[in-house]
Amino acid sequence: MSKAHRGRTLKQETPGSGRGQCPICKRSGIKLLFEMEVDEKKLVLCKQCNAAVKAGKYKEVIAAL
Repeated sequence: MSKAHRGRTLKQETPGSGRGQCPICKRSGIKLLFEMEVDEKKLVLCKQCNAAVKAGKYKEVIAAL
């Protein structure tokens, strides 16, 4: 991971040290680091879901959000 997604800057800029529940996979307590804009809504995704979205998966899940 790049340095923007770990350490002091992550803890200072995000509530809960960047941890929460991913809106796609519904895992809790996972780092939410990657922002994505869908229909003018800003989603914050985990690393695994971000990679899956870039690979073309989860199209119907994102459309439902």
